[in-house]
Amino acid sequence: MRQKTGLTLSVATLAQLAAMHGAQAQTAPDAAGATDKGAPIQEVVVTGTTARNRTKLESSVAITTVDLAKLEKLAPHSLADSLQQVPGLWVEASGGEVSNNVSPRGLSGGAAFQFISLQEDGLPVIYDGELVDVLMREDVTIKRFEAIRGGTSAILSTNGPAAIVNFISQKGTQTPQGEAKVTIGDYGMVRTEGVYSGPINDDWTYAVGGYYREGKGVRPIGITADHGGQLRLNVTRKLEHGELNLSAKYVNDHNTFYLPIPLTNPGNPTGVPGVNPHYGSLDGPDVAHITNQTTNGPVTTDLNTGFHVLAKMIGADLQHELGGDWSFRNNARYTRYDVAPHSVFNGPNSYLVRASNRLDPAQSSDVAELLKRFGGTAKLAYAGTGQVINDPSTLNGNGFTTDAVAETRFRSLGHFVDKLSVTKENDKNSFTAGILFAAQKLYDDSDYGARIITDVRDQPSRLDIVAVDANNKILGYLSDKGVLRNGYFYERHKGDMKSLSYFVNDEWKVTNNLRLDAGVRYEVARYDVQDEGVLAAGDDLPGNSLTGGAIIPGSLNPDGSDKDNIIANNYMRRAGTGVWTRKQKTIKEASYTAGFNYAFNDHVATYGRYASGTNMPTLYSGDSFVDGASRLSFTEAGVRYISPFWTTSATVFHTKFDNLSFGETNQATGDFRQVFVKTLSTGIELEGIINPFKQFSLEYVATLQKATINGIDPNAEEAKQNGNQVMRTPNTQVRLIPTLHFGFGDVFLVYSHIGKRFADFENALALPAYHVIDMGAEIKIDKKWKLNLKVNNVSNSIGLTEGNPRSGFNQSSNGSLFYARPILGRNATASLSYRF
Repeated sequence: MRQKTGLTLSVATLAQLAAMHGAQAQTAPDAAGATDKGAPIQEVVVTGTTARNRTKLESSVAITTVDLAKLEKLAPHSLADSLQQVPGLWVEASGGEVSNNVSPRGLSGGAAFQFISLQEDGLPVIYDGELVDVLMREDVTIKRFEAIRGGTSAILSTNGPAAIVNFISQKGTQTPQGEAKVTIGDYGMVRTEGVYSGPINDDWTYAVGGYYREGKGVRPIGITADHGGQLRLNVTRKLEHGELNLSAKYVNDHNTFYLPIPLTNPGNPTGVPGVNPHYGSLDGPDVAHITNQTTNGPVTTDLNTGFHVLAKMIGADLQHELGGDWSFRNNARYTRYDVAPHSVFNGPNSYLVRASNRLDPAQSSDVAELLKRFGGTAKLAYAGTGQVINDPSTLNGNGFTTDAVAETRFRSLGHFVDKLSVTKENDKNSFTAGILFAAQKLYDDSDYGARIITDVRDQPSRLDIVAVDANNKILGYLSDKGVLRNGYFYERHKGDMKSLSYFVNDEWKVTNNLRLDAGVRYEVARYDVQDEGVLAAGDDLPGNSLTGGAIIPGSLNPDGSDKDNIIANNYMRRAGTGVWTRKQKTIKEASYTAGFNYAFNDHVATYGRYASGTNMPTLYSGDSFVDGASRLSFTEAGVRYISPFWTTSATVFHTKFDNLSFGETNQATGDFRQVFVKTLSTGIELEGIINPFKQFSLEYVATLQKATINGIDPNAEEAKQNGNQVMRTPNTQVRLIPTLHFGFGDVFLVYSHIGKRFADFENALALPAYHVIDMGAEIKIDKKWKLNLKVNNVSNSIGLTEGNPRSGFNQSSNGSLFYARPILGRNATASLSYRF
């Protein structure tokens, strides 16, 4: 039951507008932020440049900056949610707080953070970006973030040719200061966070802070799976000619991961009876603990644990002036983390079947086998109670069942990254040369899954398929406490990779108005991975036989007969052999760029760039790096205008992603097919803020593009997909944020329009365009106290960010039913902060 109060409507003057307003207000200061001649004070940026004191107007990259005050107004649900204010990025933030997707400039949706280097204080959080938003969390210890799109990102980082998003943390101060903040949500969430900084002595300072929160989630699953937090520490020493910063961070957090839910009417998506499209989930207490028999013993999927991360990080950043215009910087960090996602994944759309059809032995060979062995009639029973269901057509008001996969993955990884650079800088030139070393040690990466059957409703129940006699006495079981197939998933990997990059970047001030820059990076990545061999009995569609595969120890009598009259607990579909296969590969790639900036005056500048960079493979399978790196090449040109009354930028771009793979598994045969494609995207990014008078401002962020699939071999079966729209990514995104400014604070509204997309490679299932309205307010009680209010999705729109990735290249609905993941339903938060 959702905790709806007057908060939802009274909060209907909210904070995402102020957040979006803030995202640009920093580059559009009011008259008080201008010089005597009327030129605005320009913000200095540190990301995407090797020069000090480089302002936005002087930069040759497309850049968006957002500080803590603007993040507090935005009140994002997740790190991905906060990136919706960066043009050129398509954000799928419907998964909850973690494991979301952010796609740049025409890359297909659902690609996690591929081609984006998510950084913390100038270093990649993780080399390949895998599960990066699990490790990186926002709270008041973050001072600001800077996001550059394209530009020099291919040179100054690894695996970020499309963008660098750099989160910059709070450092110590000689004057003691801090902030404490409490946030509550109408979905049972309470979050406390704080930060405090001060001196240790005249040379040393510190900043410490973090957050802790508990919540039931916007899509409640009947258990409190969102709980935990993080603690961060920075200790800084001011040197005579530089600075030393020592850092540490501890993360121990649990989250619910939201997955697609059943919907109907693809042209105008609506919920099915029993599943609320705004707040519903196919997770719940009855599916919270699923035991899966594996080669390595029983493994339990535990939704109380949820998506769990336990991470420890230490770092050191030394900056030092060497004299003669030379400076030195070495920035290093070691991370050890264990991630254990526990979740219940939906199957393909074809897994949504009428219960009566599922029980029909003429349509389901596994049911026919059940009746052949035990006789009687096939019926459904609730696995938790054993209660037999006599009329399956009325089940939950919709009469459907579905198969799902209870999955648990254990990943243990050590990660070290070190960036060493020397810079020679004077009034005319800034030259930097450096080395970036990254190493990952994969101690364990194990993926286990059991196929289960449930009814179709919010917080569903496990079902068993049983054979009963005329008195409803159970004679035998097809499934075991809801489990249809043990060992449905089984994968184990271990290994390591090492990457060494050499980079050079030079920025010239040719005249007072013209700046040129160019850079190159050469990377050598070495992979050494071992995969455990697997014996597999093939994939099973609902209704297929469940026999075959490795025998579960102790399940059969010496004569081969079943010990307990339960078919499903006799065999594992996939079983480890204990034999490991080793694969090694070295990949060498070069990235390069050149750009310019021409400032006409203190208000107007233009810039342009060409770049080509790579995204290296992951190390989580011996197959992941066989096909080498993917490449992004792009051309961009833009213009900036900065004044106290209007600040804007427009960037025209053309991008090409090459050597991208799309794959699908045939659910009936287990055969996997893979297609390599290019994607082409041409478009324009717009961002800005208009301040026509003191009491009103209008911010806008927009991306207009045409992104298409191309480059498929003309002889391939999939060649007909050339010219299709890139899947899951909209061609049109517009956000308008009008804000009213009062003496007590701001009141704002956020209007977002997301254009039509397609859920699949073949463009068979369209995801309709949708609109979202958020509202917010920031009330400054006095100089120290501040109240932020926010209501998201005021109109309760059903906007779909993804279809069903488990349905492969073609996601046509099963009749009128299909799986998709909608945005979160209407929800409200209120936060009270105190600065001292």
